[in-house]
Amino acid sequence: AARKTIMSDLGSMMAPPGDHAGMSRSWHNEQPVGLAGIGLLMQQDNGPENKVFIKSIVSGGACDRDGFISVGDFVLAVDGDNVVGYPVADIREKIVGPIGSQVRVVFEKQSTGEAYERSLVRGNASQQTMATDYSSSGYAQMSRSMDARGAAMGGSFSVLPVGATTNDTEMSRMKSRVSELEAQLNISQEQLRRTKGLLEHDRNASIRSVKEIDSLQRKNTEQVMELQALLNRSEQARRELEIQVANSKSREEEFHLAFNRAKEQTEAREMYFADLKKQFDEMRVAWDRDMAALRDAKSEVEKAKVKSDEEGAKLRKDIQELKQKEIARREREEGIRQLMHEAESKLLEAKTLEEKVRGQAQALHLLFGQWHKDFFTNKSKEEAELEQYFLA
Repeated sequence: AARKTIMSDLGSMMAPPGDHAGMSRSWHNEQPVGLAGIGLLMQQDNGPENKVFIKSIVSGGACDRDGFISVGDFVLAVDGDNVVGYPVADIREKIVGPIGSQVRVVFEKQSTGEAYERSLVRGNASQQTMATDYSSSGYAQMSRSMDARGAAMGGSFSVLPVGATTNDTEMSRMKSRVSELEAQLNISQEQLRRTKGLLEHDRNASIRSVKEIDSLQRKNTEQVMELQALLNRSEQARRELEIQVANSKSREEEFHLAFNRAKEQTEAREMYFADLKKQFDEMRVAWDRDMAALRDAKSEVEKAKVKSDEEGAKLRKDIQELKQKEIARREREEGIRQLMHEAESKLLEAKTLEEKVRGQAQALHLLFGQWHKDFFTNKSKEEAELEQYFLA
């Protein structure tokens, strides 16, 4: 009964070889596939060539693992296609591809201008590890072993003749076959456990992804609701604004009429103020003229005062000089009087002397007349010749 139970369990658990192949194909189709880049953020510069440069490098990405690629390097080509001048979105579409696949990118060093090529594997380290585990020791090996076991079990089940008589030899052969099947079942269960673990890991990852997507959807829904509320408020504000605009137009007309009246009043005030200003300017000009005349008169008075002061000082000086001259004149007059007394005394003396000289002159005249007579009348012949000689 136990053997029959095991065989029935095996029959219910194991499928025919064709079914195992289908299961293998379904596991292969469930291989985790997706799109990934090479771990860089790009930005387009404002230069003449509109080159795209690396703005930042994502930690753990292909560019970060390469080690030679640095921030600021320019992207020139992707898989042999020149991308100079392309927008960032177009270059990203060329770089992004299946996780684990390779892409060839040509960069240019910003510091030296040297171009270099790098062959990079898309995706980060964790994504590549999951792909490697699947291809090396996961679903592929299990599917191959399941195909082999399914074929073996199908063959063993076909060996058993339907309705054959049981005997000891057959029972021994069946016992050994059941032992082998139990060992294979244990191996299959272990591999199934490992497969369940991998599937559980994938399921948890999918659940996390779904939760993240749900969270993003909830956030998106909340944002949409907020935007809808903002749109409703903006629509309400637009209607209120239209009402306000209509009211504003009527008010604008009233304001326009009031503005025209105020403008007329302002022009009248401006004309009145202009007349007042003109009168004020005329009064100011007259006041300035009067003040200028007053300043000139005051200046003249000050000049006359200064001049009178100078003349008074000069007059006082002249009076002082006249006083000194009068004193000097009196002193000279006294001296002249003394001199006149002295001159009178000397004149008397001179008259006395003149009388003496006059007497002596008369005597001398008589003597001269005698000498002239003697010299010109009674001169000798030699004196006459000598006179003629000197006269000639």
